Amino acid sequence: MFDSKFIFGCSTASYQIEGSIDKDGKVPSIWDTFTKNKKNIADGTDGSIACDSYIKYKDDVKILSELGVKAYRFSIAWCRVIDNNNNPNQKGLDYYINLCKELKNYNIRPFVTLYHWDMPEWLEDLGGFLNDSISDYFMHYTDVVTKALDGLVSDYITINEPQVIMQLGHRDCAHAPGVKFSDKEMLHAIHNLLKCHGKAVKVIRKNVKNSTVGFAPCSRPLVPVDKSDKVLYQKCYDYFFELRNDYYYPNMVAIYSDPVFLGDYPKNYYEVFKGIHPEITKEDLELISQPLDYIYQNFYSGNYIRLNKDNNIEFEDFYPGFPEGNIEWLQVVPETLYYGPKYLYERYKKPIIISENGFCNNDVISLDGKVHDPERTDYIKRYLIELDKVSKEVPVLGYFYWSLFDNFEWSYGLKKRFGLVYMNYKTGERIKKDSFFEYKKIIENGGI
Repeated sequence: MFDSKFIFGCSTASYQIEGSIDKDGKVPSIWDTFTKNKKNIADGTDGSIACDSYIKYKDDVKILSELGVKAYRFSIAWCRVIDNNNNPNQKGLDYYINLCKELKNYNIRPFVTLYHWDMPEWLEDLGGFLNDSISDYFMHYTDVVTKALDGLVSDYITINEPQVIMQLGHRDCAHAPGVKFSDKEMLHAIHNLLKCHGKAVKVIRKNVKNSTVGFAPCSRPLVPVDKSDKVLYQKCYDYFFELRNDYYYPNMVAIYSDPVFLGDYPKNYYEVFKGIHPEITKEDLELISQPLDYIYQNFYSGNYIRLNKDNNIEFEDFYPGFPEGNIEWLQVVPETLYYGPKYLYERYKKPIIISENGFCNNDVISLDGKVHDPERTDYIKRYLIELDKVSKEVPVLGYFYWSLFDNFEWSYGLKKRFGLVYMNYKTGERIKKDSFFEYKKIIENGGI
């Protein structure tokens, strides 16, 4: 059982649920542009309607209340609240003001993410994260939002999953904006992104009384097969934080979290990327490492690891018997929520909040009109058992399930379903799945 102060919540993101992509002065985002090319999205869909939450937000908050969550994590659409001239759009701000007021009416605590990947297209046209002024634009945007939501929001997350922004947006080009970076450009963009984070933290601290602040990377922990092998544990820990100069370095943990929490890039960064990394000043590092309250982290899956005959780590096949998500990267590894928080706390010494964790399933409406998803319930319970276990060893303060609704799942379109609530995209009907009611019971009981 979790502590009575433990935060149970759900997460969503603006482009994935809001729809109304051109309503009330919203300007185009990089995802509006990216989805115009139907080849970029598996099913050719886009976020023009999605869950229609811009219109139906009151219904959505009522559903949250029925679920019994204490908190709701959602993101602000930068392109909804800032216009093409970099001025505030009051109608867009009013939407989030009204959403937060509605949440307060139900005693649901809002956790606001400032950037969940929907940069205004006009800013991308100016260079996006390669533009050295991007952090000033982000600082201005943060100032506008925090002043508008003054008295309504105290909990802020600056940036969601910087790894995905860089790896999928600028390496694999599977996400918006789909602009490929050279290594030199990638390192420059990562540094500018981290400066965006640092400037946003300073603004939040200045504008928001009693604020809490963090940022939400993602990671895939290594889980030792032999739980008693201390050598294996240490090798898993070391590999989790190791910075390697390979194709996937933009997806690694330490290249973002070390500067944020430890005040500098990993020790080998300057040698590994000698001659191509940007100029990094003492002032930059002081800016990036503004004090934070929590380690937010998005965890979905992990890898089982054993030692081979040469005493080196070896990736193991996944254990049989667990349900499998119908998205290729989501293998069910419940100990992800034990070892991930353990590794992060050991290195960065901050309380942990799981900002995303969820299961993608091939959900259907049954003949009885309901959605039966035992695999998702099984996933939630297995993972929360592990989180409860590690919470006895390191401070774990909260858990946000991803996601409240089925939604626009980026390059996969509308066919991949993570929600506790089933979305009928043709009618807009919301159907609470079995997992919705099971998670509700977990919240009521304070754990499994």
